[in-house]
Amino acid sequence: MTMFVQQKAPPSMKKIVVIIALVIFAPLLVAGIAGIMALATRASGTKANIVVDASVPMESISTDFYHAFAQGGEEANDMIAPVINETKALTPKIIRIDHIYDHFDVVSGSSGNLSYNFDKLDQIVNTIVSTGAKPLLALSFMPSVIAKDGSIINIPNNWDDWAAVVKRTVEHYSGKGEKNISGVYYEVWNEPDLAQFGSWKMSGEKNYVTLYRYAAQGAAAASNVNTFYIGGPSTTGLYKNWIIGLANAGVRIDYFSWHTYLGDPKRYMTDQHNLIDWLMPYPNLSLKPTLITEFGFTGAKNKLYGTMFGAAHTAAVIRQLISGGPTYLFSFELIDGPNQEDGSGWGLFTHTTNGKKAKPRYSVYSFMDSMKGQRLQVTGEGSWVTSFATIRSGVIRIFLVNFDANGSHSENVPITITGLPNGAYAYKERFLFGRSIQSDESVTNGVLSKEVFMQAQSMAILELSQK
Repeated sequence: MTMFVQQKAPPSMKKIVVIIALVIFAPLLVAGIAGIMALATRASGTKANIVVDASVPMESISTDFYHAFAQGGEEANDMIAPVINETKALTPKIIRIDHIYDHFDVVSGSSGNLSYNFDKLDQIVNTIVSTGAKPLLALSFMPSVIAKDGSIINIPNNWDDWAAVVKRTVEHYSGKGEKNISGVYYEVWNEPDLAQFGSWKMSGEKNYVTLYRYAAQGAAAASNVNTFYIGGPSTTGLYKNWIIGLANAGVRIDYFSWHTYLGDPKRYMTDQHNLIDWLMPYPNLSLKPTLITEFGFTGAKNKLYGTMFGAAHTAAVIRQLISGGPTYLFSFELIDGPNQEDGSGWGLFTHTTNGKKAKPRYSVYSFMDSMKGQRLQVTGEGSWVTSFATIRSGVIRIFLVNFDANGSHSENVPITITGLPNGAYAYKERFLFGRSIQSDESVTNGVLSKEVFMQAQSMAILELSQK
């Protein structure tokens, strides 16, 4: 084609052809360059070179915050009961459920003349309490008997009915003369910004602020109750307009909540910092607890939730939030729904019809629990391998996780521990589902150096104690 143009076309035609070619192929060229740069960036990420300073212990690290779990409403029954013993073993502090009104037939009657039956909902709440956890009840969705057009994702025909439903719910579970549970969390709705759950906005007829205000009014009207907490907005992500809109509403807010489904673990702490910045003009709200009431690497069902990929992502997120993170980080979810034999469910367990098998994520929480203690300074984290360290009862522990979103990166990680008293030490390496080794070490200059091979999606805890 080029030869034909050179021989037959006049100069003006050549220019036109060149321009057309540039218009057609320039975007492809730019995309190709961008792809090459992205590959180069992934290939040239920073490898870890971990240095731990053992001489100056810092703040205390608690592992309670990640012992929080959410169960979705994939079945209209007590889905937690089949895994109650396994859930107890997780030592949960708080467990969240949603769909409490539409799945459990709580509300009947008509506007101004409502009746309540909590028997079915009590079953799952009793299960939660029996695990040692506090319940978080997502006030969702709108009871059909009060909803506009009978749709559970619509506004109520009368907002006072919605307030009455919330009031009665709080009285039942937090009431001293009823279930008498102290410290229940009530969350206004579930993912209100999602079309599936109503496409609520911060203005207009389906205004989330109105939904929240009447819920808060109902909760405040509850009498003879224990301490409880109400909050929101429980959006699909942390969105500034929703947080500021709620902050400006002049309503009771005991905590802020949102969901996070992001593959990059470092984005989770970015959200924490953003929230602090947004709430600076609101000093009465800036120190309110924060709850990530669902999290994962994607909101879609994915077979990777049942692999070491899902486990490593969970561990990498916990590492990012281990200091200065949320009050609670809720793993979604405890058990798969039915008809997910392909392994794509979000659960820590497969459904009972699929063997009720534990997935690798289930073991992450207890594995990381030994890391409680006083935090030590760590430098040299990389693009894939991240770390934190603690000291407790004289034992130094270093947590390592190699999370690679592409699933293939492995590396040898140099480990240097400084500020050590000279003497003899016992050294151990423990990998989740992997090797466990120990050795005797001698420190003569206050420094111990090791090297640890980290396969993709692996987690390890190193322990060092003086003899």
